[in-house]
Amino acid sequence: MSDNRADKLGELWDVYDGKDKLTGRTHRRGDKLNVGDYHLVVNALIFNIQGNILLQQRSFQKITYPGMWTSATGGSALMGETSQLAIIRELREELNLTVTRNQLQFVKKCRYVDWIEDWYAVCIDEPLVNMTRQVSEVAAIRWATLSEVVQMKRDNGFNDDHIFMQAKSKLFDSGN
Repeated sequence: MSDNRADKLGELWDVYDGKDKLTGRTHRRGDKLNVGDYHLVVNALIFNIQGNILLQQRSFQKITYPGMWTSATGGSALMGETSQLAIIRELREELNLTVTRNQLQFVKKCRYVDWIEDWYAVCIDEPLVNMTRQVSEVAAIRWATLSEVVQMKRDNGFNDDHIFMQAKSKLFDSGN
């Protein structure tokens, strides 16, 4: 029987310390992490060969930001997963996209109260009709220009334009 919930409480995550090192402990999603403990979250910005960014409307059943349009595809790394393996799995689960490690460009690492977030960029040559949304996670998808994405993010109260610029530069300015 498949689990179609938008947020899978009870998943097991590896616990990291303040220096991004594995502690050897695990954490069950939904429980509060100890102070100084972190879990790993991965996100990818998906570009097409024209330089547009894939937008997703989050499922209305999501715990955080239900129904919001976002440029990030990702989620929490599961126990035993590296950052790269986690984002490859998330892209496959949420959009039925198959990417390799070689296609991933690491953009940056961010630290928050109780999670570490690794950001990747990937360029694909795939039409929307070939993507299969995981409906429990993603309500809709569409391509948008970088300026549209920046304005949408600002309208939603986020000021993280630098991540998009870094991602686009890694994909299109480095000869990849």
